[in-house]
Amino acid sequence: MHDIDRPDPSPRFANLATAASALAEAEALVARLLPLSTPADSASPDLQEHLASAWFRQIEALDALGRTAEVVAAADALCAHFEPGARDVLAPVFAPVAAWPWIARAQCEKARALAATGHAEAALGLLREVQRRFEQAQSPALREWIVAAGLEEARLRAAGGATFARVDMVRHCEDLARRFGGDDWLATRVLVARVRAVQARMLAELDYHDEALKKYAALHEDLQAATEPALKARAAAAQHAHARLLEMLGRDEEARALLHTLIAAHADAAEPERRQTLALARTDLALALQRDLLRGAQDEDLEERLLAACDAVLDPHADSDDATVLRCVNRILRVKAQLLRDRDAEPDDEDRADELAEWQWSRYAGHPDAQVRKELLLAMLDQLVPLDDPPRELAGYRRLLDRFGDDRSALLQPQLARTRLLEAWALRALDRGDEALSALSELDALHAESADAYTRLQCVHGRIERARILWARGDVEAALRALEGWTEARGAEDTALRRAIARAMDLRCDILQAQAPAAHPRPDGKDEEGRAIEVAVVEVEERYAAAVAALVARFAKDPAEDLRTIAVKAQYALAAHWRGRLQFQRAVDAYAALLQAFAADTCAEVEGTVASAYLNQAYALMMLLGREADALPVYDALLARFPNATGASMRDTLAKAAASRLTCLNRLQRQGAAVSYGDQYEDLTLAQRDEIDATIERGRVLAVEGKHREAIACYDEVLQAHVESLHPELRRHCLDAMVRKGYSLGCLSQREAALAVNDEVIARYGNELSTSAEKDVALAMSNRAVQLDKLGRRAEELQTYDAIIVRWARSDVAYLRERVANARFCKAITIADTDLDAALALYGHVIDTCLRAPEVALRTYAAKSSVNRGVRLRKAGRYEEAVACCEALVEACGEEADKGIAAQVVKARIGLARSYGHVGQVERQVETLELLLALPAGKIDEGLCAELRAEYQQLRPSPLVKAARALGALFGPKK
Repeated sequence: MHDIDRPDPSPRFANLATAASALAEAEALVARLLPLSTPADSASPDLQEHLASAWFRQIEALDALGRTAEVVAAADALCAHFEPGARDVLAPVFAPVAAWPWIARAQCEKARALAATGHAEAALGLLREVQRRFEQAQSPALREWIVAAGLEEARLRAAGGATFARVDMVRHCEDLARRFGGDDWLATRVLVARVRAVQARMLAELDYHDEALKKYAALHEDLQAATEPALKARAAAAQHAHARLLEMLGRDEEARALLHTLIAAHADAAEPERRQTLALARTDLALALQRDLLRGAQDEDLEERLLAACDAVLDPHADSDDATVLRCVNRILRVKAQLLRDRDAEPDDEDRADELAEWQWSRYAGHPDAQVRKELLLAMLDQLVPLDDPPRELAGYRRLLDRFGDDRSALLQPQLARTRLLEAWALRALDRGDEALSALSELDALHAESADAYTRLQCVHGRIERARILWARGDVEAALRALEGWTEARGAEDTALRRAIARAMDLRCDILQAQAPAAHPRPDGKDEEGRAIEVAVVEVEERYAAAVAALVARFAKDPAEDLRTIAVKAQYALAAHWRGRLQFQRAVDAYAALLQAFAADTCAEVEGTVASAYLNQAYALMMLLGREADALPVYDALLARFPNATGASMRDTLAKAAASRLTCLNRLQRQGAAVSYGDQYEDLTLAQRDEIDATIERGRVLAVEGKHREAIACYDEVLQAHVESLHPELRRHCLDAMVRKGYSLGCLSQREAALAVNDEVIARYGNELSTSAEKDVALAMSNRAVQLDKLGRRAEELQTYDAIIVRWARSDVAYLRERVANARFCKAITIADTDLDAALALYGHVIDTCLRAPEVALRTYAAKSSVNRGVRLRKAGRYEEAVACCEALVEACGEEADKGIAAQVVKARIGLARSYGHVGQVERQVETLELLLALPAGKIDEGLCAELRAEYQQLRPSPLVKAARALGALFGPKK
């Protein structure tokens, strides 16, 4: 929650230069005093004390400089001098009692250094030895280091152990506080306070939040009246930790109230540690307000309050030399600059933000503290990322890399990696691909082996960018090499990193798929003579399949739904590729692999792909491989897997499956196989089914000949015999017969009878989950609307259109989408005289969704809607809109081969000819009329053609104008 935390409460040196100077002085003093002192020389205690003090100064300086191996050596040298041969069983020489605190301290310093270099067990051994050896000590100076050893043990074991280790260390801290809590020695009292704070923190980590809050409160209460600055600092730190825990628990108001109390109580503090706590508390308040703003809190004064909170950090702390305080200052400078950029209260806010960032850069770019530099780097990136100005961005990123590119601090590496990636993106945006590749190579070379998840994330993004650049250049193999090696488990807990790895692996699949041969032009796998076409699998297809397999293996069980979705869609695309390449068995196997990996997945998007995989696998088995017996259980598995699906797309899939399953059963029966439509249904022989088919077909032929009464007699023959049957095949036949009967009744103008039949269709079969049934029900509903229109029952007609639209608006079945387009089109015609805007909106919806559809029927409805919309707009005097509507149709369908659509385009041009004059485009009006009049005879009704010719005569240009046009065409600019 908080990325600015409290460091060691007593930093030993202000900066590295001070530490280096102190080290030189201490080493010189140790070298001078060491020959003058021996461990048995009790006559010179002052000399020994000076030597020990110099030695510890040397150790502190080495520690501050990060030279931990030399810390260990110096601590060993100190112990060896004051206690030579202590481990020699035959002739041990032990340190005098006065030197015991030095021995204990040296062992603690050594343990800290060992822990810092990864030797935690050795460090713990030393710390336990200090506590064991001196546990009975009464010397205040020695007891201080027993507590210090115990505190360090608690920290190490809690950091490196599991839950039981923390529980053990909670008890350990309780024991330390009990044993040493009554000491008067100030250093020990301070250490005990730190022990109690560590105990409270571990309780919070163990989710004993109430106990932790009580511990913090008790610690603050015990120390708040202390006069010693070190203890007052511990009281303030306890109150601050208490507030942070309250915030973590969601008790924001209590946390903020406690922070305000802390700030009021310590506002005049001068000593460094309390100033740190003040800076941290003020920063926490500002960050809390920023979170409120980001969450969209409804508070009109929030921005001003946040600015004031930022200034409450900056005004008293910006001149500090303390690294912790300056971490807070730099974080708040970022917050303030972000706020100024994001708000629009004042016109110069963005300039103020840039000025603030530049001031921050000039002041802190050379700061020795890594976290201060990190906050500065983040602030500069905040300034650059949203610019959308590649040249300026590139200059900014390069300034950052010039300053920090050689910085090896671990804290800066994630953002340096991000900066190098951003530099590459800016270079690519400027078409400087070679430089972009060079920047990406540097990113990879410097950061690819990082253990930090965010740093590795930038490297994966860099690999993706490299691959895209190389792929665009045609260097496919280099692009593929860039995407290798990202399947390892490191950083697996980081979702963003896994997402990037999935994208990289998916891009590899896309590149290989693009190199593979295209789908065969004969999708059924048969040549003109019906023979199977043999197509060989090429090497790149095998690589493509292997890449998909790796992606699925890596992410099929990932906890993130979007990553499983990437994997399932890649596997589905592979199956579709094999089907398109006529590798039908490979396609079936690919669908089977998909189902094995994802069939039980409950993610909605994955489920949709799984359902489609079932459907397509069954289709390939039945229609492409002729294996109906293998297809049937796949249909059954699909219907069993999603029995309660309600989504439109899923219901479409299930309806297709139900219809195809019935087809599968019929084909099996025709092949002579013993099939069961269900034990609950009566037997239906093949001969009976053929007889019913023949009767319905006879009715269809009669209807085409206009003999509707005879046709109805055929339909009634089927219906009277089977309409009450629940057998799925008989229901299909009866539905077909009933829809045809309703149509024939309408043709005989028997409106009420036709309406009754269509209503019966909807009532009997409206909930049938089968594509063929849904198509017939939709047709019956459309026919019902036609009869209601003829009967003048407008309200019911409109309700029928709405029912069609609501039910199938999201269907992906082309015929059902056609019924929806028809419903919108017809509804628009019906309401145009009473609600023009609603009618225009309906026409517009059909145009938007159907004008560029692949199906001719849908494009036809879009064309008719464009023409009708243009007519209505002209009648309303909205000529500019009419022109735009008709021009869009002409542009989209001007070269359309379909006769129906071409006829609508002609109507659109007529509308344009009659609209251009109203918007002052007379020349275009003349050109359009000339184009229309030049059409072949029969394209336009003779009466309308005469009207257009008369209009043209009125507008016909004079011979002089014609000559000018001809000259312009002859001598005008060449194109």
